[in-house]
Amino acid sequence: MGPSYGLVAFDMDGVLVDHSSSWTWVHEHFKVDNEASLVEYIEGRIDDREFMRRDVEKWLNIRDDLCISDIEEILRPVPIIPGIRETISALRAGGMRCVIVSGGLDMAARRIAEENGFDDHIANSLACDESGRLTGEGVLRVELTNKRKALERFQQRYGVTAERTVAIGNSFVDVSMFSASGLSIAFNPIDEMVERSADVVLRARDLRAVLPPILDGQPR
Repeated sequence: MGPSYGLVAFDMDGVLVDHSSSWTWVHEHFKVDNEASLVEYIEGRIDDREFMRRDVEKWLNIRDDLCISDIEEILRPVPIIPGIRETISALRAGGMRCVIVSGGLDMAARRIAEENGFDDHIANSLACDESGRLTGEGVLRVELTNKRKALERFQQRYGVTAERTVAIGNSFVDVSMFSASGLSIAFNPIDEMVERSADVVLRARDLRAVLPPILDGQPR
C-alpha cells in the first residue's frame, strides 16, 4: 500500500524560518517598518505588488545601490527552526514530495530548500537589472491571500489530489492552503483564524513534531 499522503507543503516564515517574516528580517536590518502598508494590504487598499514595492522602496531609501546579493547576505543569518532536514528526510522516505509555498523572499526559500532536501519551492522575489541592482519592484509568484493557487500548481505537477496533500502554516494567510488539503497543521500559530481552520494545532521548537500526525494519519 502506498503512502497516505503524497505532498507536504510548508509555509516558510514562522514555520521553517524561526522569525515572523523574511521581509521583516530585512526591515529590521535597515531599521524600518511596514506597519502602515500592512494595514492597507489587509484592508484591501493595496495589492501584493504595491505592498512589495513599498517594502523595497524603504530599503532603497536607506541604500540606493542595493543588489540582490546584498539581500541574500542580510538573510543568511536568519534563524532556522531545528529538525528541518530530518523531517524532510522522513517524509520523502515515506514517498512524499515536500515543497515550500511562501509569500516570503525566494533567497531564503531557495537556500532552505537546497540545504534540506525539499523537492521544490515557490516564493516571491525582487526584480533587479542586468547588474543585479534592485529596481524597486517585487516579483510576485505567491499571492498572500491566495496561497492555494500556488499549492495547486504543485498538486498538478506531482499528480497529487487535495485529499492526499498536507499543508503546514502559522497564520491566516495559510488558511487558503488548508482548504486545498486533506490534512492541515497550524504550527506555532500566531492568530485564531489559522488555529480554527487547522485539523491539528502544534506548538513546538522542532519541526519533527509534524511527523506523527502526517505519518500516522489517513486522508479523509
